[in-house]
Amino acid sequence: MEELDEIVQTVDLLQREFEDLAMRGLRLTSPQQVAKLEMLRTECQRIGADHLAGRIGGLLEAIRNNDREAAAELLRAQSSLRVFERILTLQSVAALLQNQSEPEGSEAGA
Repeated sequence: MEELDEIVQTVDLLQREFEDLAMRGLRLTSPQQVAKLEMLRTECQRIGADHLAGRIGGLLEAIRNNDREAAAELLRAQSSLRVFERILTLQSVAALLQNQSEPEGSEAGA
């Protein structure tokens, strides 16, 4: 459960960063924000969210190159984050239901 809490914190932090980028504008992205996004990309790779990490990488590349596609990359990254969040929710609920459906006191092999 501790790992799940870390993943949820990462998702929340990433969501806030994306919202901040959308509100301020991508052309005003500071080096500190780029570093934070890079750290979040690495964290996504660590937790196995490779697709999301790839989207963040695409966004970072577009920001660094002052690419006109940066806004589209941000939207793609936000969409991937939302899908990841929903999959995470479904997996968490499935695990909770599985744990609750097991009879208490039952032992394997008894």
